[in-house]
Amino acid sequence: MNVAIILAGGVGSRVGGDVPKQFVDLAGEMMIVHSLEPFGNLPIVQNIIIVADDKWREDIENAIVDYPAISEKILGYADPGQNRQLSILSGLEAIELLGLGDMTDNVIIHDAARPFVTEDLITACLEALSDHDGAMPVLPMNDTVYLSHGGVQVDELLDRNTIFAGQAPEAFVYKKYLEANRKLIPDKILVIHGSSEPAVMAGMKVAMIPGDVRNFKITSAADMERAEEIFREKY
Repeated sequence: MNVAIILAGGVGSRVGGDVPKQFVDLAGEMMIVHSLEPFGNLPIVQNIIIVADDKWREDIENAIVDYPAISEKILGYADPGQNRQLSILSGLEAIELLGLGDMTDNVIIHDAARPFVTEDLITACLEALSDHDGAMPVLPMNDTVYLSHGGVQVDELLDRNTIFAGQAPEAFVYKKYLEANRKLIPDKILVIHGSSEPAVMAGMKVAMIPGDVRNFKITSAADMERAEEIFREKY
């Protein structure tokens, strides 16, 4: 069984107003609905856990009421953690608390604020687990990349052909990834910046698959305007 963990616990509201970005209206729907829809449509994803603060859960339920493909897959909710990685761990442990740990083969983790994820990208991530412990979409670095130890001067020119920008969703073998995260408790997990970092630290083999430049995370008002324009062009 493959379970999607959708991260919607962030409180950032840089897109404007007092509502966290993942719950604002985007092209007529709550943003999280756009992020959930491909997971709901795909048979390869059997269940979904949403990491969200309790005060937003009723709003989420109301937003997906007309999307049975999504609502029928929702296993439940998990509480957000102190940082993104603790929120992921909360989602992972929710699977255990629901008694589904032994039935879950893989998890795929995605940000609710990435509304342009595609079914093809989700499928590619999960299919890569046939011979890897994890998988993440990446984009090549098109600009020249430099290293600076102090942030004042250039110390080294890096080979951009060996440097990649990671995206979500990221998929992992469930039990291996759960253990990799638990090993970082209580302090090391607080300084994790990317979902794949615990897996790499634990020696898990993480495949890189081609990312999608349109699969960007909305973090600002400018991102929101760009997203609205994409939907206008699409429809």
